[in-house]
Amino acid sequence: MKKIGLALLLLLFTGCTILKVDERSFDSIINTVLYKDINLINTSYDGYKFYKPRGMTVKEKKEYNLEIKDKKNNYYLYVDTIAYYYKTKAEHKEDTSIFYSKNLSNKDKFGYIDITKVDDKYFLEVMYNYAKIEAYLDEDNLYDGFINVCYILSTIKFNDSAIEYKLSNKKFETKSEEFNIFNSKKNDDNFLKYVEEFDKYEQSTAKDQDIIETEED
Repeated sequence: MKKIGLALLLLLFTGCTILKVDERSFDSIINTVLYKDINLINTSYDGYKFYKPRGMTVKEKKEYNLEIKDKKNNYYLYVDTIAYYYKTKAEHKEDTSIFYSKNLSNKDKFGYIDITKVDDKYFLEVMYNYAKIEAYLDEDNLYDGFINVCYILSTIKFNDSAIEYKLSNKKFETKSEEFNIFNSKKNDDNFLKYVEEFDKYEQSTAKDQDIIETEED
C-alpha cells in the first residue's frame, strides 16, 4: 500500500525550528513531535501554559478546559491540574479492535492514543502530560489534526505555585467527577450517542466569538 505523502516539513515560524516528519504515520509524528522537548510557549492561563500552533484560536474557556479551533475543526482540551499535582497515574489497555491505539511513555510523561473510526470520520482521543484533547476529524484532516494535538500536549507546562495556592485556599474547582482524562470514551456505553452529539456541535456556529487570550513570546 502506498503511504499518504512521503514527507511533511513542519515549519514553526516562532524561531528557526524545523521538524521533519519522514512519513505521515502516527508513530513518526509521536517520535518527531510529541516526544520532543519543544521549548515554545505562546498561550498562558492560570495554572498552565502551552504552544498553540499557528492558525489555531481559543474559542471558549471553562475552568481549566478549552475549545480550540482551526479553519476546519474543533479540539477540546481538558487539563487535570489535580492529577498533575498528586502525580496520579492510571493504566490504559491498547485496543487492537479500533483504528489505532497506543500507550505513550516518555521519561516522566505518559498517556495514550485511541482513534476510533465512526462511519467516514475518526474520533481522536490523546491523553498525555496530564491533559487530554478530543477531536472528530475527517480522513483528510486526521494527520494534520494529530500533529496540532501533539504540539499542544507536548508543550504543556504547569505552574506549581498557582496550583498549590488554589488548593491551599480551597479555590480549586475540578470536573474530575464529570470528566476523567484517564478514561477513553470508546469504553463508554454511550459512545455512539456522544459522537453524534459531538458531530452536531462541530457543525454549530452558535459559539463564534473569541475569548481574550494571554500570549507570551
